[in-house]
Amino acid sequence: MTEPSVFDLAIVGGGPAGQAAAEIAIANGLSVVMFDEQQRLGGQILRQPPVGFAVARWMQGRAYRGVAAQLARATALTAIDWRGGTSVLGLFKRADGFDIVANGPAGPASAVATRVLIAAGCYDMPVALPGWTTPGVMGAGAVQAFIKSQQFLPGRRFVLAGTHPLQLLVADQVRRGGGTVVAVIFAQSAAAAVARVLADPLTAVLNASTLASAAVSFARLRWAGVSVRFGTTVARAEGRARLSSVTLQNCVASGPTGRTAGVLNCDTLALCFGFLPQADLPRATGCTVERDPATGGWATTHDAWLRSSIVGLFVAGETTGVAGADCALEEGRIAGLGIALDAGRLTVAQADAAARAPRARLARRRKFAAMLADIASPAAIVPQLIDDTTIVCRCEDVTRGQLRAAMASRGGPGGASSLKLVTRAGMGLCQGRSCEQAVMTILGETGRPAGFTARFPVRPVAVADLI
Repeated sequence: MTEPSVFDLAIVGGGPAGQAAAEIAIANGLSVVMFDEQQRLGGQILRQPPVGFAVARWMQGRAYRGVAAQLARATALTAIDWRGGTSVLGLFKRADGFDIVANGPAGPASAVATRVLIAAGCYDMPVALPGWTTPGVMGAGAVQAFIKSQQFLPGRRFVLAGTHPLQLLVADQVRRGGGTVVAVIFAQSAAAAVARVLADPLTAVLNASTLASAAVSFARLRWAGVSVRFGTTVARAEGRARLSSVTLQNCVASGPTGRTAGVLNCDTLALCFGFLPQADLPRATGCTVERDPATGGWATTHDAWLRSSIVGLFVAGETTGVAGADCALEEGRIAGLGIALDAGRLTVAQADAAARAPRARLARRRKFAAMLADIASPAAIVPQLIDDTTIVCRCEDVTRGQLRAAMASRGGPGGASSLKLVTRAGMGLCQGRSCEQAVMTILGETGRPAGFTARFPVRPVAVADLI
């Protein structure tokens, strides 16, 4: 293992929040090392193509202007010690900061930092339904990652299904990338979505550019003859070596009705019911987290300067709850100021003055994020898509029926971690990232539901690299 270096700040995540915090920290004289699993800066929102690749019209459009400008400034910061293609496996508190254990292109690596910012982003909410392990079924964010980085399509005939408006943007990108979009399927009714927007017209007006982007994508899809359906969701995905079709069912406000609403032939199903915070690292480090009631997953709690419950450990962006790139950008700025404040590079008055504008923008954008969360809420849909024969843990092939049987057995497990020991659900390579949500739903969300216990290492790593 290489000898560690010492930094004033280590940032986990090269997306908008991490970039914004790095810019402010460096401006205030702090040394910064940044870890990210991608090779280049950008995060999921601006996933850059590999060096040497030419991608025409890469990330154009109004929706990307703010984060693209931030990326340009961050790329110009030569003072960042960039560790791309590197997974942080764990953080360990020490008297004067943190030991950071990572694994990168050259193998195991480590660093020591006085302070750490976790801005690790989010990932597609895994949705278990009959046939979801069939090759060709994936998250809409995964499809978009292929398009963003290389304009590569992981299929030819796409169906997008879910509750989140992002699927309009992804479908439009698929179509412009040369794919065939068979249909875009929303589980909620169009009237319910419009009613939510009209219930808070001021928030809608203040975020009109984002709504306009969705409207433009919708218009392009309809102009191209793509079917956009509301009040419909997926009942099951079918195929052997590859997805061949999806069966649809009708939906009402209380959830799927079970009545078949047609069959669509396709080779790719992109599910888009929402996103979950990357919470493995904060949880394994011991940060206080809360279940996000709006979007699901574990949001790391923090104070007004984005300090977590652990001294010296800050959080920003989707790590604090899924709210979009604009919110992440502002939280990164506030966290950067908070870090400079704690390091003695700013006075309280200076930090407060500098944070005034980001806090105002963040408050406005959080209202919009809350509106989108209401519109896209999967709560009435996702738990009803699964049946007892459906695989919940795809790493260990554990079905919902097996989990329920284990729970019903005399003296059976009462929590996610004990259920894991009995059934092996959550014991595979992904360590529960794919199945934890479904397991917790099956267990029943009462009080403060506990998920799987997060442990080091939080990412897969060869045993030989740890010895």
